[in-house]
Amino acid sequence: MAKVVNNINMELHESTIEKARENNNSIPSEKTINGVFNLSGSPQFSAQVPTQFTKFDLGCDEPSVLGGPGVHPTPLTYLLYGVMACYGSSLAAQCADEGMELRDLKVRGKLIYDLGPAVIESDIPIIKGLKLEIISSKNLDGQIKRAWKKCPAVYAIQHPIPTEISQASD
Repeated sequence: MAKVVNNINMELHESTIEKARENNNSIPSEKTINGVFNLSGSPQFSAQVPTQFTKFDLGCDEPSVLGGPGVHPTPLTYLLYGVMACYGSSLAAQCADEGMELRDLKVRGKLIYDLGPAVIESDIPIIKGLKLEIISSKNLDGQIKRAWKKCPAVYAIQHPIPTEISQASD
């Protein structure tokens, strides 16, 4: 049976580290999701999201302040949740890599934003800040800094991502 530390399968984790080392510290990957904006009702946007083993149906709405029904989580809620989940996993793995077994790990996230530029043209930044607070009975200062550098979602937030938007046909 594989050794599991902080809910991280160390055998799989170490295998991935080895694959990266063998490939110049790289493991190229892609993720594609096909979604639909529903022109009536809630959720406004839905997609079947594949995982390694199954699929999940996700839906989201804009909040009522942006004209949406506000029933499902907002896109920004998923953004914040995704960053929190990714960073929590990165931190748990960092601790496991260092042989530190955690008794508890919580992540509190706050996204500070302004919806004005979402409804009227403006040079005001829409996203003003992102704050993550780590709650644990252990002192994780060093691990927090190292995990910060390894978390893909934090990296995406901190670095411009080359983005293309174009119209395509089915």
